[in-house]
Amino acid sequence: MHHHLEEENEAIKSIFQDAIASSENNLREIESFFNRIHYPIPQGFTEHDVNNDTPKLFSDHLCLKYLHEMTIHGLSAYSVALTVSTCGEMRKFYEDKIHDTIKLYNQTIDVLLEKGLYHRPPYLPIPVGIDFIKTVNFFDGFFSDQRTLNGQEISNVFFNLKKSIITKALITGFCQVASSKEVQKILKKALGIKQKHIDLFSRILTKDQLPAPPLWDSDVTDSTVPPFSDKLIMYLTGFLFGTAIAYYGAGLGTTMRSDLVLNYEQFILEDLKFAEDWTDLMVKNQWLEQPPKATDRKKLSEG
Repeated sequence: MHHHLEEENEAIKSIFQDAIASSENNLREIESFFNRIHYPIPQGFTEHDVNNDTPKLFSDHLCLKYLHEMTIHGLSAYSVALTVSTCGEMRKFYEDKIHDTIKLYNQTIDVLLEKGLYHRPPYLPIPVGIDFIKTVNFFDGFFSDQRTLNGQEISNVFFNLKKSIITKALITGFCQVASSKEVQKILKKALGIKQKHIDLFSRILTKDQLPAPPLWDSDVTDSTVPPFSDKLIMYLTGFLFGTAIAYYGAGLGTTMRSDLVLNYEQFILEDLKFAEDWTDLMVKNQWLEQPPKATDRKKLSEG
């Protein structure tokens, strides 16, 4: 049994080693782009933001699940970046990153499937033939008898629920190890929001007798020793909320049930309100770097 666990940990460790090597290579390439145009290199995060000599905060399985989630975000971000790039060199860079991320995505999902840790969306029956919508009530789930969810709605609810479950587990760990009281306070607020979203998404599925994936909170250890700085913890939390807003928007854009539309709108507003509080705290602590911006012509003309 012990030998089997060691093999499991080695498989996960190997994937993380690949991911680190890939990230380091990306950093070198991006730095060379900046240096070539004499653009200042952002500070980002340094060795002071990570402490390697701490007890484990998350199980290996939760770490793998998190890495898998990050590959999903990477694929989305690189695809968008490619489509807004004109320079041939940048397009080639993003194309290469998409290929690297697809490889990492496949590595993570294969190991998750192999270990029975990946919860697939519910299977739907194959229809006998094609059919057309015969009533406008199909689009209405709030003011009339609710119809069951369609395939696209199930996929989006299930996907957003899984993401909320991972986010909640990570923030649970962050909350345990955050150094400052103000960071702990905002993280507790984040936990309350995500738990509310998890509960509602789960109810939407179970109402149609569809299975909801389990929580990952038990994969957070009881360690209170911070492996990450409060700055890094807050940055990751803000990133997870930002991506949730984007994916809730995608879910909203594809739903045909008015009750779900209202749920997504409510979730987006709650996450946006949290993002406001997050930004205030980040600015107050000088944890946000200024991104590139357009020249202020008005200011220049005023001398």
